[in-house]
Amino acid sequence: MKSEYRVPVAALLRDPGSSQQVDLEVRAPSGIGDSFYGVREGSPVRVQATLSSLRSGIEAKGKISALEEGKCSRCLKDIKKPVEVEFSAFMPPQKDMEEDSPMSYQIDEDGIYPLRGDFADFEGLIRDELTLQLSMIRLCRPDCRGLCPVCGEDLNESWPHSHEKGPDPRFAKLSELRDRMTK
Repeated sequence: MKSEYRVPVAALLRDPGSSQQVDLEVRAPSGIGDSFYGVREGSPVRVQATLSSLRSGIEAKGKISALEEGKCSRCLKDIKKPVEVEFSAFMPPQKDMEEDSPMSYQIDEDGIYPLRGDFADFEGLIRDELTLQLSMIRLCRPDCRGLCPVCGEDLNESWPHSHEKGPDPRFAKLSELRDRMTK
C-alpha cells in the first residue's frame, strides 16, 4: 500500500551508523485538533528530519511545520498562524506483523513509531506532534477584548463600549409592586 507519509529505509537498515536526510511535503492527516481549531486535514505539512540507523531500528530527529487555523476563543475572528515543532522518535522494525495489517501501527507513549516493513511511516508522528503543539489559548491577539456579553458587538472595534444601566434584577419584584400601586 503506497502512502505519501512513507519513506523507504531498507538501505539504511542494512547499514547501522549511516544516516539519511528526509524532506517531505505532505497533506495533513485527519484528527489534528477539532472542527473549531487545529491543522485542517489536507493542508500542507513539511517534515524535515535526519534518520539515523541503529542496530535496533531508526532514530528520527527533526521538525514539522504546518499552519494552525480556526476561530479566536473570545471574538470568533479567523486565526491562521504557523506552528513548528521539533521531534525525536524511535522506529524499531516490526518483524512479527505483516506490513499493512491493522495492528502494524502501534504507538508507545515514549515516542516509538514502528516501521512498516522497509518504510518509515510519518503519519502518526505528524498527527501526534502537531496535536501536542496546538495553542491552548486561541486568541487572535494577546489583548483581544472579545464580544460584548449584552449585545454581541466586537469590543476590539468599538472601545470604550457601554449600555444604559438596567434595573437591578434583585429589585424587579419591588418595581412591579410600585407599578401596580401607582396605577
